[in-house]
Amino acid sequence: MFSPQIQRVIDQVDRLRETVDDHWQIPRDEAALLAQLVRLGRCVSICEIGASYGFSTLHLAAAAFENGGHVHSLEQDPKKVAATTKHLSEAGLDGAATVHEGDARATLKGMNPGSSFDFVFIDAQKSQSFDYLEAIWPLLAPTATIVTDNTTTHAEELASFVAHLRSRPNVVSCHVPVGNGFELTIRRTELPG
Repeated sequence: MFSPQIQRVIDQVDRLRETVDDHWQIPRDEAALLAQLVRLGRCVSICEIGASYGFSTLHLAAAAFENGGHVHSLEQDPKKVAATTKHLSEAGLDGAATVHEGDARATLKGMNPGSSFDFVFIDAQKSQSFDYLEAIWPLLAPTATIVTDNTTTHAEELASFVAHLRSRPNVVSCHVPVGNGFELTIRRTELPG
């Protein structure tokens, strides 16, 4: 699915789950599907909220690179920012992604990504999901895909957020039972019918 260099680093980061206790990452099947969604949508301006050690970041950046795109990954933990940046460099993807350190809500409010985001992956503090959505909404392209992780593993905690997301105008959304489960949302400023 990826070049040997990229796949080697992905495998290296995946093995971190065996040695560190703060390694929160999506399962392999979910990461592969995210990359395919970026490819399918020909997405070029991507925002990831919550990088951890960069497992999903590597998948998103590799797919974005194929499209001539760029990932803006937001992570609060300085140790994880440094690790993700290192992993991207080792994979040869440092030009396809920028890792921003700080609270995603504040970072998004001050962000000027160059072009509106056509793909967003939300995988950070579940209690702050509403805040992330409000902060990212003005930065979305007219047609954008939003993937919210953990809608199976944190179903109760995210239930009101998912209901809110589905009630927004110009949105179609559904649950995808892959990996941790995620809500797949398409936002279009003009829906047919």
